[in-house]
Order: sequence, then structure tokens, then C-alpha cells
Amino acid sequence: MSGALQSGEAPAAATAAGSGPGVRPVRSTYRVQLHDGFTFTDAGKLVPQLAELGISHLYLSPSLEAVPGSPHGYDVIDPTRIRESLGGEDRLRELAATAHAAGLGLLLDIVPNHVGLVSPANPWWWDVLAHGPDGRYGRHLDVHWQPGAHGQPTLLLPELGERLDEALEGTALQLVHVEDGRTPAWRIAYYDHAWPVAPGTLEAAGLDPHDLATTTARCRDDREQLRALLSRQHYRLGYWRRANAELDHRRFFDIDTLGAVRVEDPEVFADVHAAVLPLLADGTLDGLRIDHPDGLADPVGYLHDLRAAAGEDAYIVVEKILEHGERFRDEWPVAGTVGYELAAPTLGVHMDPAAGPILDELQARLTGTPLHREELVDDAKRTALATLFGAEQERVATLAAAAVGRPVEELRAALAELVVVWPVYRTYLRPGLEPVDARDRGVVAHALARATARAPEHAATMEAIARVLLSGRADTAAVAFTTAFQQLTGPAVAKGFEDTVLYRDLRCTAVNEVGSDPGELGASVASLHGLHTEVADHRPATMRLSSTHDTKRSEDVRARLAVLAQRPGWWVTTADRLQSLAEVARTPRMDGVGAWPLPVHEHLAWQTAVGTWPIGPGRLAEYLLKAAREGKEATNWLTPDTGYEAALTRYAEVLTTEPTLIGALEDAVTALTGPAAVTALAMTLTKLTGPGVPDTYQGTEIWDRSLVDPDNRRPVAHDAVAAQLAALTAAAPDAVPDPDLVARLLADAADVAGGVGLAKLWVTRQALQLRRARPELLAPGASYTPLWARGRDAQHVLAYLRGGGAVVIAPCRAGQLAGNPASLDLGDTRLQLPAGSYRDVLAGRAVAGGAHRVTDLLAGFPVALYVKE
Repeated sequence: MSGALQSGEAPAAATAAGSGPGVRPVRSTYRVQLHDGFTFTDAGKLVPQLAELGISHLYLSPSLEAVPGSPHGYDVIDPTRIRESLGGEDRLRELAATAHAAGLGLLLDIVPNHVGLVSPANPWWWDVLAHGPDGRYGRHLDVHWQPGAHGQPTLLLPELGERLDEALEGTALQLVHVEDGRTPAWRIAYYDHAWPVAPGTLEAAGLDPHDLATTTARCRDDREQLRALLSRQHYRLGYWRRANAELDHRRFFDIDTLGAVRVEDPEVFADVHAAVLPLLADGTLDGLRIDHPDGLADPVGYLHDLRAAAGEDAYIVVEKILEHGERFRDEWPVAGTVGYELAAPTLGVHMDPAAGPILDELQARLTGTPLHREELVDDAKRTALATLFGAEQERVATLAAAAVGRPVEELRAALAELVVVWPVYRTYLRPGLEPVDARDRGVVAHALARATARAPEHAATMEAIARVLLSGRADTAAVAFTTAFQQLTGPAVAKGFEDTVLYRDLRCTAVNEVGSDPGELGASVASLHGLHTEVADHRPATMRLSSTHDTKRSEDVRARLAVLAQRPGWWVTTADRLQSLAEVARTPRMDGVGAWPLPVHEHLAWQTAVGTWPIGPGRLAEYLLKAAREGKEATNWLTPDTGYEAALTRYAEVLTTEPTLIGALEDAVTALTGPAAVTALAMTLTKLTGPGVPDTYQGTEIWDRSLVDPDNRRPVAHDAVAAQLAALTAAAPDAVPDPDLVARLLADAADVAGGVGLAKLWVTRQALQLRRARPELLAPGASYTPLWARGRDAQHVLAYLRGGGAVVIAPCRAGQLAGNPASLDLGDTRLQLPAGSYRDVLAGRAVAGGAHRVTDLLAGFPVALYVKE
């Protein structure tokens, strides 16, 4: 490249420890979702365009052997093998070779916390079911074995669609003999399920394993014979609805088919990483993303074990959700988190805190009920504990009884009070291994104080629990309780808050996101500068995301919806119009009292429609049904209300097809388009130039208006994006845009119906190429200095200096500024640039150091990346 992006003789930025190999330091990533329809070979075809974009590493979704047909790979069934349907290890190595030839590396997402419990596909699970705790993998899964009818260790297997007695009365449950290479060949079959028959149990039940025809016939015709055989297995078949109350193996949240792994055991650790560690050692992979380490018995110990096994250069980030006010633990031997805590304030600076009360009032008027957030959160967590985690809660209470020395009944209530007010995902207490950390002591003290104030009748018991947690006791009872308690708080937060509250508190859904709080609207520029400074100083190579496979809405949907908090009065008027026009979309309730859907879901539908427009009725209905089930107010996953869901589906249909409603939605989107585009570009530039390693989720280099999964796993038109990128490159071969190109970018951004996001693609390309060509300016290790605007609209300016030579300027709350994206008016607001001559790599503007009107610095294009020449 030439001009401002040319590296010249500039020194490279110091590579942070654990930032990848010296030949390929991790500076930016591009996440792809692999599945049977998009394999390693398909990913390899993206390498040329990702190299042109400026990406340093292709970041792969989980790629170990998974449940057949898995669309995401998080349900690993054999971590010792690379997934064959993606191309296996050979194609993965070919992908690495292709990437390396283009100067890129590979990162891999791995799942050490759980495996997919699908039988017979998972060899670990098959072995556990066949041989119990004495099998090859009998200690790999976190099972709490219970004595069976004949004294054998057993676990509950709640996979029947009916009660066992009912299944025995039917014909679906049968003994079969299958020669497919797996042993044992004798198994119990039930529709598409199959479970092994333990060796020796046929004989013990009076059956001949060598007489296939007679043995199968006897169990088919004599159901008590089959019942007797089942009573001798290492599993107790049961109705699926028993799981939440009775399950005796640890799982991932409330998903029965994702069984937790005891990775703290060295043998299990070795098996979990058998496929991955050799690929790190030989350079096929440069790093790892660790899924849900908070579920492990000892996350800190695991990370130290992983660092020792992976080597000092391996880039490792963890999926750690930092709650409000929680700091990352810099002493962990990883580069940082995946970056949810950075995404929240990056959006927050574009939202006006003063909009909160206005939108609260709107929501209360629509629903007829004021929202009390503390009560909402309390109720959601209690409901999650009672309905989803009854088995886990009972086990923790039983372990607490042994450690605390109080009755289970007394402890059960006290533990619930503590978990409901627990302020973070979990603590990192390591009894017998490390002294109690002051940060953990503070979490426990905070929770105890809140819980005591709310439930003083349990104060003594809660204090006794807290004493054990903070005692550092290394006896078996205390360690078992402390470990299990810490593994319960995270699921309660996730299911109670992320998967319930975020679907109930819907005043402004832009902030209803992982790592965010719907009760916290807006962030100051100063707070974002403070976080940036902390990251630059303490974890400069932490990942920095904006959209993921887990986000509730893509970054561009959030950018549009952020304008609602920039212009709350306008949204109130728009909502009133939609409420009036939507009468035709409502369905009278069967009891004759009012109509469906609930007003809160109508408000959600309007926000979703304007945030994603254009959206069809099928896609909107699919999202609204999922959201309503997650919110658990009118319907839910366990007991869906078909009448309500039919009304919600009809509402989505009418909202997106009735001409008057379409007109109202299009009017709203037209009003949002300009400030939403500026907001999206500002957020993109901040992510790409701020401290950390920016990640681009597949397809988000252009406009992407996806919703929660599975919507965000829709196929990406990579070929079209490649063509658009090639056209931009051809239009600016020296990487310096001319006025015609800038005008074309802004015209595309203003095109409500046909704009694809060329301006976003351009900003992404220019910022990432600068990051690659001038690592001393933007890469991990580059300095960060806030720049403070002065004047009327100073609060609307985010500006900073990176590496002493790159000035970033992004307007905040663009919907409150006069002008349009090509000529924003910030009045007399001025910014002092450091001495030197600068050229903007986004719009070609040239300026000298000194004080400038921000209006002039942004003239012609709404964001700026000035590079010292």
C-alpha cells in the first residue's frame, strides 16, 4: 500500500505475551461459523478477501467431532478428532497452509466444559452408560452416581417422551442387537435413541445373549422381562420432564444433552485437548478461544494448565462475562476476554441517559404497569432456580449441609437468597490451593449484606454459608460445597437475567445484550476512555467483539435502535402511531378480555421491525416466538401456549404486510437511517482502532441486521462481499479515496432499500489495513491517549490518539446533531491535534496539528482516522 497506510521504517509495536507467534501476531480476527454446508474448504476460499480486508487471523467456530448435523459445533462428541464433515484434520491443515501463504493464521474456539450427550454417537457417553464409573471414560463426566435396583451405580437418563411405564406399554422401547462396530452390540432402542446394554446383564436377567431372535422376542412380548433388564443398567430411563428436578449429572446450564466434563482431572484434560494441542505445537493453530470456563470446577487452575500445555506464545482468550463494575483478573495467563465488556460502552456512548425515564414512561403507558427492575430480576432468578435448576440447587444444599452443619431445609432457602442477589457470574475461590482473594471476599460480603437486608430471617444461616466459602477450608466437604456453589451462580445469572430479564425489560432493546444491563442506558465518553486506558495498559491483546453467534442483535440493529435513545420523544410519537394502526393486527383473547399479543411484545415487535427493516413475516414471527418463550410471561419452552403463539405469529404477519403499517415502519426507518449509519460507522471505527484485538463476525463487514440465533447463522453472501471489496480497492488503488468514492459511500449509506454498507466495508478495510501496515499505531502494545473536545457539543465527540500517530474521531449521539452524515454540525466544538501533518485514510482529508473545529475535521464523511505523515 502507499500513502498513509505505507509502513515505511516505522518500528513494530511490542508484541504482548501470549499474542500469537512472532511471525503471525494476532492483530485482528474474522469469525466464521462452520457446519456441514460451510467447511474448511469453503473457509479457505475466503482467505484472499480477508487478506485484502486486513485480517490477521481466521477465527473458526468449534471444529472437533460434534453431534451429526450440528449447526454450531458446541455439542462436541469426540474431542480427540477434528470433525470429519468439515473435512477432518487433513482439510484443516490445508486451510492453515492456505492462510499462512497469505500471511494469515488460524484461531479455534474450543469447549472444555461439556460434551454432547448423544448415544450412540458420543463414545465417552456410550462407555459411561455401558460400564458406569469403571469404564474408560467413567470419570470424565461430572456424574453423581446413585445406587440402582441391584446396587450398581446409576444415573438418571430423562430421554423418554413419556413415563417409563407408558413406554413399556407401547412398542417404541425395545431390545435390539446392532452390528455397527460399537460394543456392546446389544442395546435399548427408543425412536432415534439407543443406549447400551451393560455386559453380563442379559445373563443376570435370565436372557441368552447368543440367541438373538429368542432374546429380542422375549423382551418384545414380555415387557416385565424388559423392565427387569433395564433395572440392571447403569442408567435409569425416565420422562424428560424429570430432568430439571432430578438430574444427577452436571450439565451446561439447563441443557440436558450437554454433559459437564471434569477437566480438572489430568487424564480428562489430556483427552479434551488431544486434537488441539498438537495443532498448536506444530503451528497449524495460533491460538484458542475458551468457551464458558466459568462452568469448570477450577477455572483458574484450568487456565494455568492450558497455558503450560499450549506454550507461552499461544493466543488465548476466554468467554468471560464481566458484570457491571467487575474487573478482569489480569493475573490470569490469558490475553483477556472475548470482549463483551467493551461492546457495551462502545454502544453506550451513542445513547443518551436522559432518554431512560422517557422510555420507561412509554413502556409503562403501553403495558399499564410501571416496571420495577429489582423485582423483575429477583423474580426471574427465583423462577430459574425453581423451574430449571431444582436438581442443582438440591445438590448444593445437600453438600452445604455436610460443610456448614445445618439442616438441608434451612440451607435450601438461605442459598436461594444468596444466589438471587449474587452480583457476578461466579467467584474464583480455590480452597486448599490459594488464599481467599480480596475480590472474592468482596463479592461474598456484598451478596451477604444484600441478602440479609432482604431476608433477615435467614441471616444466621447465610452468615454460616459465607464463613465456609471464605474460610479456605481444604476438607472434602468444604471443597465440594464451595465448588458446586460456584458452579450454580453462573447458570442462575445466565438463565435468570440473560435469557429472561433481557426478554422482559424491553423499553430500549438496543442494550438488551450479553454483558449489558437494560436498566443502564448510556455511557459517558470519559467512562469509555477509562476502560480503553485500562485495556491498553493491562490486557492490550484482549479480543474486542461487536457481534457474535451469541448476541441478541447484530451491531447494526443495535446502532439503529440506539437512535431511539438519541431521540426518545420522536420514538414516543412513532410508538403511539404504531399502537393506533396495529389494532388490525391484534387477536381477541379467547376469554373475551382484551387482545393478544401482550403490549410488551407489541413494543418488541415494533423495535425489531424498525431495527431490521426490511424483514419478512416469517423471520419476524420466528424471532418473536423465541423471545416470548424466553421471557416466560405468556408462553415458554416447557409448556408453549399455542393460542398465544398463533396470535403473535398473526401479529408479525399483519405488521409486515398491511400497507398502512408498512408505511409507518418505512417512515420510521427513513428517519433513523442517517443517524443510524453514523452510529454504526462510529462504533465500527472505535472497535477497529481502540485497544484490543478487533473481531469481525462473518458478514458484518457490511450492513448486517441479524437477530439472535439461529437468525445470525444464516448464510453469508461472501462472494458478493468479495466483489464489493474488489470494487472499492479498484476505486482507490493507492488507498486514498477521491471525492467521488466518498460520495458513493455516503449515497449507499443513505439508501434505505438498497444500501449494502459500502461505507462500513471501507472503514473496516482502511482501519484494518492500517493496523496491519502500521502495528505501532494500532496493534496490541500501541499507546492510548484520550483527546478532549471543547465547546458546545464536546460531549458528542469521542477522540483519541493511538501510538502517537493515529487520531480517531467519532461523533456520539448523532441523532441529536444538526446536519447530515456528510456535514455534521457541531457548532464551535474544537479539538486539539498533536503537532504534525495528518491525512485521513477514510476520506482523504489533510490537516496540520493544532486546534480545529470538529465540524471541519468531519466534513464530507462522518468519522475520521487521521494518520501522521
